[in-house]
Amino acid sequence: MMKNNLGRALLVSILLMPVLIYLIFVYSSREVFFNTLDYVGPPTVLERTDEAGNVHYDTIRYAVPHFRAISHTGTIVTDDSLKGKITVINFFFTNCPSICGPMNFHVKERIFDRFNGFENFQILSFTVDPERDSVEALKAYAKSIGANTVNGRTVWNFLTAEKDRIYKLAEALFLNASEDETAPGGYLHSELLVLVDWEGRLRSRRDDYGNIIGAYSSLDQMALKDLQEDISVLIAEYEKNESLKRKKSKKSN
Repeated sequence: MMKNNLGRALLVSILLMPVLIYLIFVYSSREVFFNTLDYVGPPTVLERTDEAGNVHYDTIRYAVPHFRAISHTGTIVTDDSLKGKITVINFFFTNCPSICGPMNFHVKERIFDRFNGFENFQILSFTVDPERDSVEALKAYAKSIGANTVNGRTVWNFLTAEKDRIYKLAEALFLNASEDETAPGGYLHSELLVLVDWEGRLRSRRDDYGNIIGAYSSLDQMALKDLQEDISVLIAEYEKNESLKRKKSKKSN
């Protein structure tokens, strides 16, 4: 048992070492020097007038809209659950005969196993077939792919809600999710993963041509590597912001 625990600890340390080195390097700098990720989606510009009559324009970044779903654990998950967390979101269904298996296998191996040690990280997977995917069905699915709790914390939630609301959420995330009799299993959905920051805003890198990619293919090894790197960037940015907040708080006190 002792050898198994030591082996597991060594494996986790090896997996997290690049991220830890990155964080240490970030903390050693007084400024946020690394390249941050771009914001995805159209921003909203609000006009306001101050007491002196001057007009100001505030830019509100595009964010994940309101949603309410039930997790495989039986708990309610909403858009408020995104606050303070770095989140990966995708869509699937348990009876999927095609891409869902490879997609969530890669999510498990490349994303869940890599980042489940960070308390401010989570994965949300929404079923596109809520009529068959009950809480119990989702619970069995989570167990079958090894999406276990980590230190008593549910890192990966499998979610169900009203069908129309799930499809509207996918559309708001610029992904596909719909019923389709011609598709395998009767449902059409994207294999893409979206990355959301701690304020519920969609983030991504740019491609080699300077275009915002918006989402990451779960079936492409290079895209998964990019996602790993970009999650690390967001973690570093989040920790840097939290560190600056703590310093400002100490100075004000």
